[in-house]
Amino acid sequence: MASQLQETELYYETHILCCCNQRPEGHPRSCCADRGGRDFMEVIARRVEAAGLSNVTVTEAGCMERCELGPAMVIYPDAVWYTYENEDDVEEIIEKHLKGGERVERLVLEPDQKLPKPKGVELLDVEVAGVEDETADIKSLVLKSAAGGPLPAFEAGAHIDVIAGNGMRRSYSIASDPADRSAYLLGVLREPASRGGSIWIHDNVKPGARLQITKPLNNFPLDESATAHILIAGGIGITPILAMARTLNALDAPYQLHYCTRTPEGTAFRDEVAAVAGDNLVYHHDGGDPRQGIKLGEVLGAAPEGAHVYVCGPKTLIDAVREAARDWGEKRVHFELFSAAPDQNYVNEPFDIYLSRRRMELTVPADRTILQTIREAGIAVDSSCEQGLCSTCQVRVISGEIEHRDQILSSEEKARGETMMICISRGKPGEKLVLDI
Repeated sequence: MASQLQETELYYETHILCCCNQRPEGHPRSCCADRGGRDFMEVIARRVEAAGLSNVTVTEAGCMERCELGPAMVIYPDAVWYTYENEDDVEEIIEKHLKGGERVERLVLEPDQKLPKPKGVELLDVEVAGVEDETADIKSLVLKSAAGGPLPAFEAGAHIDVIAGNGMRRSYSIASDPADRSAYLLGVLREPASRGGSIWIHDNVKPGARLQITKPLNNFPLDESATAHILIAGGIGITPILAMARTLNALDAPYQLHYCTRTPEGTAFRDEVAAVAGDNLVYHHDGGDPRQGIKLGEVLGAAPEGAHVYVCGPKTLIDAVREAARDWGEKRVHFELFSAAPDQNYVNEPFDIYLSRRRMELTVPADRTILQTIREAGIAVDSSCEQGLCSTCQVRVISGEIEHRDQILSSEEKARGETMMICISRGKPGEKLVLDI
């Protein structure tokens, strides 16, 4: 005979418990709350409601003792544990598990699991649909999905990493229209001092070739709250600026585009830039003498109050714009570097790090970076430029004082000390950095 419990109608068929435990600030184990648990719980609750899953309830839970693997949730009565990092993970759990009855294996926490699963870099297969010589040393590439269909969405200012045939991974800004996901347009400058990426592309990539790329990442976004936008590009720096002009056209937002090159013949995407920017475009051909180029004082002095300036190109141009706009405030001046700043005579000293998710302590020698030290301990960590320019290796810092050496974080972000680029930044001498790794 069936038991009383078996005959009872369930109030909810599915119960999601989300760990939101909060430990004291700087605790070496950290906690699910500091790893976003509470915010994710609210996202999960909203998505469950939006999906019409009235038989599912979402509840806050205290410590589940899976701190190093968090943020964590458990779904009952299935007794499946998950970890998640972003809203895409949450959406996949809702679609596949709650609606489809299928476990999302890549996010599952196994009963005996103690360490995070190794993270692979998600790569997309693309086909080179076109290659053009824009100038004597700049090629444009048109990349389309090898499987057909749209490529991942991106916003103006974004870049992708291309995996070169020699195994190198190099970042290139997307110049195409963010509203058009049928292809990505890139510009690649052949760098005389290339470490192998741009030279390999120039010498080997032909139409029909297959490449692998990462999904777009954006460290150089437009601020749509600006009253106006001053876009300044030097040479190959036109690539993200061109995508910005396309977006500003779609927004019907006021802007000017100042494009600096040596000669008209050495101007990449010359016709396309003119077609996109129209009357908003001003060319500056300086013949190699910056004094004959853009008059920054005049351009920035005529900008309306509340305007933002965006600059990409050689470091000399970026430095000049930042100096000319020094009274604008850091939040109104946006820039993206393609190469690292010259050595600022930093002195390296050894320091200690503690990897919170692994309960592992390591010493970073004076002649090694955090990234190198962690990899030598057998732990896979993603990176790309390894010069503090791209943010691929950015990690959360739980405690400790950082010596920031990157070109990504703002002064305010560096002062908060919440994240760092482990390819180049270090701990202060005598410090122990506790990292969320």
